[in-house]
Amino acid sequence: MSAGTTKCENEVSSATGAQGSASVRRDAFYLQSQGQPLFAWLHTAANQPSLNHGVIICSPFGYEQVHTHRSLRHLADDLADHGIPTLRFDWHGTADSAGIDEDANRCATWQANLRDAVDWMRHELGCRQISIVGLRLGATFAVLATEEVEIANLVLWAPVTNGRAFVREMTAIELTAEFRPPTNETPSGDIEAGGFVMSKLTSAELSQLNLLKSHPWCQRALIVGRDDVPVDHRLRDRCTSLGFPVEQIQVPGYIEMLAEPHRSQVPTQAIQQMVSWIHTQVADESVRQLSLDLSHLGSNVATMPHRRESTSFVEGASQIREHLIRISAEPDLFGILTEPVTPASANLPTIIVLNSGSAYHIGPGRLHVHLTRQLATQGFRCLRMDINGLGDSVTTDPSQENVTYPSTAFRDVDIAMEMLQRDYGMQKCVLMGLCSGAYTSFQSAASITNPALVESVLINPLTFFWKDGMTLDSAPVGELVAQHYYLSSALEPKKWLKLLRGQTKIGITGAVKLLVQRLRPTGSRAENHVESVSLPARIASHPLQDDLPADLASIDQARRTLAMFFAVSDPGYSILMHKAKNQANALRQAGKLQMSFIKDADHTFSRRSARKALLESMQEYLRERFA
Repeated sequence: MSAGTTKCENEVSSATGAQGSASVRRDAFYLQSQGQPLFAWLHTAANQPSLNHGVIICSPFGYEQVHTHRSLRHLADDLADHGIPTLRFDWHGTADSAGIDEDANRCATWQANLRDAVDWMRHELGCRQISIVGLRLGATFAVLATEEVEIANLVLWAPVTNGRAFVREMTAIELTAEFRPPTNETPSGDIEAGGFVMSKLTSAELSQLNLLKSHPWCQRALIVGRDDVPVDHRLRDRCTSLGFPVEQIQVPGYIEMLAEPHRSQVPTQAIQQMVSWIHTQVADESVRQLSLDLSHLGSNVATMPHRRESTSFVEGASQIREHLIRISAEPDLFGILTEPVTPASANLPTIIVLNSGSAYHIGPGRLHVHLTRQLATQGFRCLRMDINGLGDSVTTDPSQENVTYPSTAFRDVDIAMEMLQRDYGMQKCVLMGLCSGAYTSFQSAASITNPALVESVLINPLTFFWKDGMTLDSAPVGELVAQHYYLSSALEPKKWLKLLRGQTKIGITGAVKLLVQRLRPTGSRAENHVESVSLPARIASHPLQDDLPADLASIDQARRTLAMFFAVSDPGYSILMHKAKNQANALRQAGKLQMSFIKDADHTFSRRSARKALLESMQEYLRERFA
């Protein structure tokens, strides 16, 4: 590995900025637990001494972890801004840590993870006192872990008090999902809720958990309840019976926080109340003068044995390596580079995987982690990154946080490619993305001038055109999506009965209009002269006009190829054919556009069988394309 690469890895520890300020420093690293690497972030005060009291944030599991990632990052920043060093980490088998959903002994492993995190903060960071904040099932394991490890304060945010009830809740989510498993799929006893798998064994383990029988070991506790459900005092009463003081409050914002990532809202009031409570307890301990010296974090990694910017572990039958990469300081860009332990072949392209919607770099259902690690076993180097304003690439402009289709995404892609060329010797690059990531990959191929970009791989694109101010519900995208779904239901008798009963939004007249629209021959202003069209030069950004044929022509003229992977039930293929059928077919015939279709899959491949089919199809294509 080059000297430039080493420098880039170390610089990930110097990321600063607390939502528009430089008051918080964020250090990404791998924390070793039970012989496996856990991905972690340490948040500290950038311009003031840190207090000798640390906080560990325990995230929830499954889709709740993805949806609340942004809010928990804000919580960590606010705690650090008050001088309290704060650690947030990914449990084993979740997010960016090693392991998979189907691993055994999950409950025991997760409790060990938290105990190891407490040990790290005490012995490696030097914190004399530790507090833990847990959300949902993260709160459950916070209580269970502290049966063996004494801590100062417990903050339990919407805790899961009964594991059996949680398993029933996940089962209900699976049963009410819009996409049901195919009839030929053999039941495994596992639960698949929101794109994540809870194995039959893990379900059985969770069902045995009951906080009303627990014995946490702490000085005091705060129970933070939701304001949308009745107050339940049983856990408070249990803690009080154990002899330590407990406060219980209700706060707003829980439902909004758990919304889909692009609609999720940070529960500012709840965060402020928790931070205020913790800071009050810390101040009462009179340890403000016992501050930590964290000056060594950016310069001497050896002083912190657990703190590493790269790690290797076994994925399937192969060993792979991951690096934490500070792609850029301004704008702040973070990513994780996954590669085979043996040097990647120069003949194979580096694959950059972009954000899907506003979900951070692990992707919906952890899809991007599965994808990049599997491709690394095939010899490909892959970077899963966050566009500035999403995930762990923190913007200094609050108005640009959590924007699904930012115009600056193309700038960020260009910066990432330049970094990979400079520090890793990248010669060829493939962009890949699902949904909005597919759009960014597509328009990057049409506008970015870097010759290293040779192909874009689109997974379930919902639009090929965007401009600031648009939404997915606005024309023409929303209309075409609705058209696809209504027409795909045309042969289903139950759907026609709903239509005739007036139980649909569009009614009979609307359905007829959609049908006539779809059957009418489509055209484009560029269809008859796409070969000779003269495209205006533009900076890498959103296209100036909604002209998919011209965009395809730009990609072809740049000698780049396209590959598209569609779930059969998704509208992306219909949208492509509606807007640029002739051009798409011409590119397919010329071998410049490859299309693959995945059966029994929804938009985000939330079923395990669908993810497996996508990964296998993707691997096969890339091996044949770049062998």
